[in-house]
Amino acid sequence: MKKGARVLLAWAPAVLLAPTSARAQSTRLEVDLAATRITYDTLAPLNAPSVAGLSEWQRSRLFARVSASVTGFQDAGWTLQGSGDVAGWLSPFGPMSPFHLELGGTLGAGRHSSGFDSYLTRADARLHARAGSLGAWAGASVALARNSFDSGAVRGFVPNAGAWAQTGSVRATLTFLHTSVSGEAYPEADIALTFSHGAADVSLYGGVRGSPIAGEPVERWAGVSGVYWVTGSAGVLVSGGTYSPELLQGLPGGEFISIGLRLTPRRVRPIPITAAAPIVYTADEARSGTIAFTVEGATRVDILGDWNGWVGQPLARDATGRWVLPPGVPPGVHRFNLRVDGDRWIVPEGVPSVDDGFGGRAGLLVVSPS
Repeated sequence: MKKGARVLLAWAPAVLLAPTSARAQSTRLEVDLAATRITYDTLAPLNAPSVAGLSEWQRSRLFARVSASVTGFQDAGWTLQGSGDVAGWLSPFGPMSPFHLELGGTLGAGRHSSGFDSYLTRADARLHARAGSLGAWAGASVALARNSFDSGAVRGFVPNAGAWAQTGSVRATLTFLHTSVSGEAYPEADIALTFSHGAADVSLYGGVRGSPIAGEPVERWAGVSGVYWVTGSAGVLVSGGTYSPELLQGLPGGEFISIGLRLTPRRVRPIPITAAAPIVYTADEARSGTIAFTVEGATRVDILGDWNGWVGQPLARDATGRWVLPPGVPPGVHRFNLRVDGDRWIVPEGVPSVDDGFGGRAGLLVVSPS
């Protein structure tokens, strides 16, 4: 196995949308129970049941994520892995500028039952530019890693740049890395496509990485991961493909196929549904009580808005499963939130939102006078 580094930066474009998306007040909690068939580049195929957890917290200027997994390998012991990511946002050129500065970092560790340990720390700085549904960034990362097989730490410097584009619930991301480790450079390009359609969330990825050694073959990898949500809190997870060695920590590459179950208090779409402009309802719709919202996985929904003094009013479901507003919402531009199952406050998907003045978001409900 070559000694070097590959620093993963694929989550940066997702964080980029945090200041303006509906996800700015979301919390994501997931547990995956999976059975996987893994073929490492140095070993025979292994069967590996696993349990993995993810907690993701996002606000307008801060993103944090913690993940952990435990995997048992057929006749090859077990492994425990965990990582934490954090990123903060600054607007050095003013809040209305299209340019934003991201500062962040990662801590990661892994342990195998044989006694093999690996550790990773990384610091990131990137300048992002955004114009509507397009964006780009450039920056650099410094990383430090070590494992039980190496006598010293491995240091990496990773200039990186990329661009993304989004339309509806589809986002494409292209990332370029130029990892330098111990005087050796590994140029790399990655592409990812993420989309949601109905009950399905799908992510596809692919990449290519060159070697500093002349004549050595180029590494290539690709894969797909999909979740089909049977309910708002449980989905079938299927994934498969190949992945490259994580050279900083000395972890091998390989190929895999996996099937499992994803559990969560509520589904959080990888690409939230957004609205380009407020939806304008007619006075007749408001009077007749035909304004309705979709809230997946809810058993009770109340609406609180400026027209009712922010006192919760219970909503009823129509024949399609949507939650219907009580008649009588007056004409005007109103702020509101939905309270789900008595404790979770949300803005419905597809509804534009504004800062509520308390660190959260409020939806906009526009009723025309005629």
